[in-house]
Amino acid sequence: MKLLKHVVWIAALLCAFTSCSDDDKNSYKPGSGGTEQGGEGGNEPGGSGNYANLTAENHPRIIMTDNDVEVIKTKLNAGSDANLKKLHDCIITYADKTLTAKDLVYELAGKRLLDVSTEAANRIISCAYAYRLTGDSKYLEKAEKDMQTVCAFKDWNSATHFLDGAEMAHGVGIGYDWLYNELSDATKKSAEKAIQDYAFYCALNSKWNLNFYESATNWNQVCNGGLVVAAFAIYETCKADAQEIIDKAIESNANVMPEMYNPDGNYPEGYGYWGYGTAFECIMLAAMESCTGTDNGLANVDGFKKTGKWILFMEGMNKEAFNYCDCAPSSVAMPALWYLAYKFNDSSLLYGELIKLNDGRYTASDELKYLPMAAVYASKFDLNAVPAPSDKVWSGGGINPVALVHSDWSFSDTDKFLGIKAGRANYSHGHMDVGSFVYDAYGTRWSADLGLQSYGTIENVTLPGYTGGFGSYDQGAFRWAVFRYNNYNHSTLTINDALHKASATAEITAVINSETSKGATVDMTDILSDECEKATRTITLENDTDLVVVDVVKAYYNKAANVRWTMVTKAMPKVEANRIVLQGSKKNMYLTVKSANNANITLKTWSTVGESYDASNSGYYEAGFEARVTSGQSDTFTVTLSPNE
Repeated sequence: MKLLKHVVWIAALLCAFTSCSDDDKNSYKPGSGGTEQGGEGGNEPGGSGNYANLTAENHPRIIMTDNDVEVIKTKLNAGSDANLKKLHDCIITYADKTLTAKDLVYELAGKRLLDVSTEAANRIISCAYAYRLTGDSKYLEKAEKDMQTVCAFKDWNSATHFLDGAEMAHGVGIGYDWLYNELSDATKKSAEKAIQDYAFYCALNSKWNLNFYESATNWNQVCNGGLVVAAFAIYETCKADAQEIIDKAIESNANVMPEMYNPDGNYPEGYGYWGYGTAFECIMLAAMESCTGTDNGLANVDGFKKTGKWILFMEGMNKEAFNYCDCAPSSVAMPALWYLAYKFNDSSLLYGELIKLNDGRYTASDELKYLPMAAVYASKFDLNAVPAPSDKVWSGGGINPVALVHSDWSFSDTDKFLGIKAGRANYSHGHMDVGSFVYDAYGTRWSADLGLQSYGTIENVTLPGYTGGFGSYDQGAFRWAVFRYNNYNHSTLTINDALHKASATAEITAVINSETSKGATVDMTDILSDECEKATRTITLENDTDLVVVDVVKAYYNKAANVRWTMVTKAMPKVEANRIVLQGSKKNMYLTVKSANNANITLKTWSTVGESYDASNSGYYEAGFEARVTSGQSDTFTVTLSPNE
């Protein structure tokens, strides 16, 4: 997330509240309460929690209490849980590396200090965990030194890019609380002052580049999460400001949670931003619970209860995920799932995380600040008895509806993964990717998504003829000229060489889940309504062998529809007579097309080389066909992708 400019789509609060009645089960008002792990227990009346224990005598108190440390130690000493030990070892290994790392330096990357803030939080939290679990003073000394360094910075860049200050507040806040009884008075005073001056002051006095309090995006979660942790850490030193920070976080987060997660849990900004935003959401909730005994009802949102299942289904083969919107293709460690599995009493959510823990993805993670929280909740499970998911198809509505298929959950060559996207383009981190799909089988991603481009190369580009820059989602914005962002370079339909309508929406109108056929239908009519009368796309995995894409296009009575059918792929394509041969890592696939009206089909490949401002797309190809639907007519195009010649 470090190079990304988090462009915020500010959603009206009415989307969260006036769309449902006061007694709707998804409605939420601050103080309405919520449930704790396994659906047991509830919040204090009024939802405000118990703040009486937030005293200087009661540290550490945020997420990992002394009792949690003892539970982890006991399990580690018993040697009964190899998975917990691997998680623990990931943290200790990283903490050891920080001992010889160079001092942190205030250095902006463009307008951001985020790289430095993330590194600081990773170091401080990992070393604080390592000290508490081992008692070795070298970790304490390193954490304290890094805290002293960042608290002596001139600022945390909050006014320019608030995420930077939020992440720094998170790291310093955890270090302050977890090491409180060992830190020098000077370090504690420095931390208290820096948190108040560099984070709280900016938040409470609207010193920011974007108003995260009204943002229905990961900004709301990260900024509030970091601030709340810091507020609980130094609460007794500045009660009025700390309480205001906490109260504002509860109110603003409650306003946006339904939009971000309802109805089914699929996060509108995509896989990578779920990892970022939801991690801080869980950190905030866990901090509230450990410090005051309540999550203030914030988790009592239907979609949030389901979101762990969505992210589990989003991960395909070869350590890749469905990376629509501004997300990279890599499937990475998702530490928030440990909290969600405990909170909602569903250990199957950990199935994929255990695979990652054992194949090196946790060791390779660059977000070590989340792992101590994961260790706390991992210690509450028998990780030797985590079941595989039983469902094969998942679908969800909301801003960006998706349908997801796993054929057997083995993540091997017998398993296949299909992801299908509907939704819209003009939302935070959006692409013109409606109707696009990814497909993994036999060791290859046959249909792919190019994903994000680092913003540093494009966010300041200005070209004549565009009504907005990269940060705009208007139809005429420069954003849609960037290779990876428009519909021409996604696995979807283009009609008459026109851009998709950025403001239009597409729904999943049918979910297919039979013994022999699994997939979904997307109504793309609104997206393509400037160019054709109707368009639908049905994508299914047939008999666990062939991928079949059926597109129905009806032309306007006075306008032909010139169809471009594109598939972005990692397999090298070659047009051979009436088919396209796709060369995969382990076997070939064969793409064939049929037209119900015997239209003239021209099989094609396209270059993936963009303009000077575009990222390199090396290793990716584009293949498909072009055809024409006569004005007033309709046609059905059936594409089959099969391993059989």
